[in-house]
Amino acid sequence: MNMINVDEAFAPLDGDVPPPPAVDDAWRPLLPIPADAPKLTNALINRFCPAGYTFAEGWRYNDAAGQLMLCVVRYNRPANGKPADKQIKPFVFCEGPNDRKEWRCRNISDRRPLYGLDRLAARPSARVMVVEGEKAADAAAKRFDSYVVVTSSSGSHAARKADWSTLAGRHVVLWPDADEPGSKYAETVAGLLQGIAASVHMVTTPPSMPQGWDLADDVPPGMNDNDISRLLAVARPVTAGGWPAVTPITSTLPAVEPFIPELLPEAIRDYVMDVADRQQAPPDFAAVTALCGIAATIGNRVRVRPKQNDDWEVVPNLWGAIIGRPSAMKSPAMQAALGPIYAITDDLREKWEEEIKSAQIDEALSGLDAKDAKKRAEKALKNGDRDAARELLEGLAGDDDDQPPCPRIVVNDATVEKLGELLNENPRGILLIRDELPGFLARMESEEHQSERAFYLEAFNGDGRFTYDRIGRGTVHIEHCTVSIIGGVQPSRIAPIVRGAMSGASNDGLIQRLQMVVWPDDIGSWRWVDRAPNTLARLAYDKVFRDLYDLPMGDTERPTVLRFSPESQELFQQWMTEIQSEARSGSLPSTLESHILKMPKTVASLALLFELIDGGRFDVNETAMRRALGWADYLRSHANRLYSSGETMAEDGARLIIERRNQLSDSFTARDVHKKGWAGLSDRETVTASIEMLIATNHCREVQGKPVGAGGRPTITYCWNPALQAGG
Repeated sequence: MNMINVDEAFAPLDGDVPPPPAVDDAWRPLLPIPADAPKLTNALINRFCPAGYTFAEGWRYNDAAGQLMLCVVRYNRPANGKPADKQIKPFVFCEGPNDRKEWRCRNISDRRPLYGLDRLAARPSARVMVVEGEKAADAAAKRFDSYVVVTSSSGSHAARKADWSTLAGRHVVLWPDADEPGSKYAETVAGLLQGIAASVHMVTTPPSMPQGWDLADDVPPGMNDNDISRLLAVARPVTAGGWPAVTPITSTLPAVEPFIPELLPEAIRDYVMDVADRQQAPPDFAAVTALCGIAATIGNRVRVRPKQNDDWEVVPNLWGAIIGRPSAMKSPAMQAALGPIYAITDDLREKWEEEIKSAQIDEALSGLDAKDAKKRAEKALKNGDRDAARELLEGLAGDDDDQPPCPRIVVNDATVEKLGELLNENPRGILLIRDELPGFLARMESEEHQSERAFYLEAFNGDGRFTYDRIGRGTVHIEHCTVSIIGGVQPSRIAPIVRGAMSGASNDGLIQRLQMVVWPDDIGSWRWVDRAPNTLARLAYDKVFRDLYDLPMGDTERPTVLRFSPESQELFQQWMTEIQSEARSGSLPSTLESHILKMPKTVASLALLFELIDGGRFDVNETAMRRALGWADYLRSHANRLYSSGETMAEDGARLIIERRNQLSDSFTARDVHKKGWAGLSDRETVTASIEMLIATNHCREVQGKPVGAGGRPTITYCWNPALQAGG
């Protein structure tokens, strides 16, 4: 070892100690140090010791012949109420003005010798290990005696100033410290050794390693010496350019339960599966859309009481969202599943238009009748018969009501004020359909639309009331806030919304009201399908919507209320007891906990819908309840995936940057990415986390730029791994 012995290696003070120089440019290192040079003294080393620190140990940097080139010393600061600390300083023997020669506390400007050159020369065939720091080098040399261990001076940021040519033709393994500076140091050295060393490998430290761990530390808990040696045995080769091999960025989203056709009543099952097959889309999309559409056709006319004696009443409106990539066929699936809704809407509009035309004809005829009556009344008045004239004019007091509104089931985009008017005109309820649901959710996030957010929070239950006051519209009271929702979402656009809910920025339960949210896996193997739709299945599907819309059961003011059968009641009670215990255990994230606590309304609503679809008109039977509970398990798995997306934004953002890297220059900054405004990368925090993910997986590397202006911070840029540029 080339450590300096604190007690023996330093001569006593032989002369005046030079003052710490402000600028050392006039001093030239003498390499190697002349044999007649005075020894480095304890007094000089202590002169440069920072306040509160003590000299601990030092290391000699020798050349291949064993002649001293420079010394490096370490100063320690004990805890004593402050965090323990260390400082490393180099000392070089220099020649300065007036031929003065002395030791200086400074380093060699460039081409600095490596620590361990004498050992390297003595073992020309041995493999070489590069670590960060002299202490780690000495410890590694003891642990791996078949290797020659070297390092460079002045820490992780000075690797480029060392002379690595002395490793020419050698087989080198890099062992980084278990932290970001250590990884960057190893990557830098790997790049510098390309074209010099015969081969370069790099040890991968597992994430479980304590932060900052190096080979001078004790073996971490849970590991043994064999585990440490195994890391060296599986060191990975470093590719050209000093780049480690790219690690694929895989999704850590939890798995979801696949859709089971039996979750749907037979009357709508075949058509949903037919749509999924012809479009080669997940059946989840059409299934959820169908149920949200059916909920809107029923509205608030039929309800269910989930308890036998309590007056808790559930309106079966549903809020759903289908999540998938842009090419996942979300919109076509929605269009197909909502076909009967659009057909009913068209029929209502045609009937309304006919009624308006008839009313206009009646109005014209009434106008003619009024004109004739006025003439006859005028004549009677001239003849002095005022009573007769009055009797004639009384017949003109017809209805002057405004034109009746067109019945509606569907709305695509409306302010809360207009939606309030539509609900008053269509009190049984409205279905909000958004092809891109994030536009609606983003509107709810803005400060100027917080009143709309409050309205929708109220509208989820389906039986609430809402009053708003506007200068233009005056006071509008909405007696029945019954709204169902269905829309499509891309994964990159839902993740920021979920993250806002998780961070508390918008955690008022709006996102948790999307109870019918599904995020299925992509279709594994797409195939070409070109056949006619299943006509019988489509007719049965349409009939369900028509029958339920025309259902002669109850109305908004006097709804029909069903209860569970005894068997259904027992199943629902057992399930609700279990989820309430889980949600209140404190073991779940708050967002998922809130979601689960809203599930009883969803399960009760689904059980009612299934009963009505199957033709039931009395109690909700066991079959409908078991099917609804099957949906509860299925939807729970999708909720887990939804709320996990807030934690995987960095992965999604990193993959998006890779996909669109051709829109960035070869050297780019975080600001360049942020300015693109790509979905899911709208805030700087996510951009930074995504780029850090790219660095950790070797897709790109940080490059320290020059400071901007006097005293400014250096601009940090990033460059791509050449393997990506080559199509890797």
